[in-house]
Amino acid sequence: MRDRSEFQAKPPYFLSLGFITHDKPFFKPSNFNKSFIGGASAYSAILARNFGFDSAIVTSVGRDFEDFGALKGIRLAYQIGENTTTFYNKPLEEGGEGGGRRVQYVTSVAERIKEETIPKVWYNAKIVYICPVLNELEEEIIRKFERSMIGVAPQGWMRSVGEGGRIEKKRWEKANEVLQKVDFVIISDEDVFEEDVAEYVEHANIFVLTRGRNGAELYLNKGSYHEHIDAFEREEVDATGAGDVFGAAFLLRFNETKDAVKSARFASCAASFVVEKVGVEGVPYREEVEERMEKEGSKLWG
Repeated sequence: MRDRSEFQAKPPYFLSLGFITHDKPFFKPSNFNKSFIGGASAYSAILARNFGFDSAIVTSVGRDFEDFGALKGIRLAYQIGENTTTFYNKPLEEGGEGGGRRVQYVTSVAERIKEETIPKVWYNAKIVYICPVLNELEEEIIRKFERSMIGVAPQGWMRSVGEGGRIEKKRWEKANEVLQKVDFVIISDEDVFEEDVAEYVEHANIFVLTRGRNGAELYLNKGSYHEHIDAFEREEVDATGAGDVFGAAFLLRFNETKDAVKSARFASCAASFVVEKVGVEGVPYREEVEERMEKEGSKLWG
């Protein structure tokens, strides 16, 4: 682990925890060897930075990681090991094999994130987004952030690695231990068994189930309120990271407004920028989101 003490003197406003990855989109055979920076922690922290907030990441990467330039202006606490976690994503036809929008494979995995990698003062971050992608954190880490607004994207606790490195979904074993103790949980319909959603909703303060181009479902107060959130439809280039940006945008906006419905609509708009470009290049700035909300939001919600 490198010493980043110059960046650790005060708690950040927005802190994300999880692997930064190498993503290999599988649009065309010629692109297979090209990788892009990825991971929910990167997408979410970049959004917070682009919105003008003091943003930080706790992560673990390999010696092959060279994309620090994309994280300029974001404070980092990280471990260096042999490998960077690397995924490649194969898109699927609607209703095709696997029943989702993509099949995902992992070709290398970084070292798990150690608790001592987290600067102690960072436990006082205003907003914390815990977003593992492949079991790199223990759920118990949430107990350390007693003063923070906590959002969780638990996809990394809902994945196992099958034959050939194929990512397969599994049930979230410690869901009930987490759902009641955090402010917000966001899960993609790609990662969850549909029959488990009702149970998760019953235990959650704010729960969002994202459905890609079909928008998202917002549940409040253990399911006592539900609202469908429309997507801002765009021609899709690469949907990777859209849910991560949705989650971060929701947390940032909800911390300002305490209005979950307005925050979810805002987050849907922010996510629409990500699908238009490859990788983190699509992560928007706040002014862009506000402009699109003003121009198109009334068409969706009046």
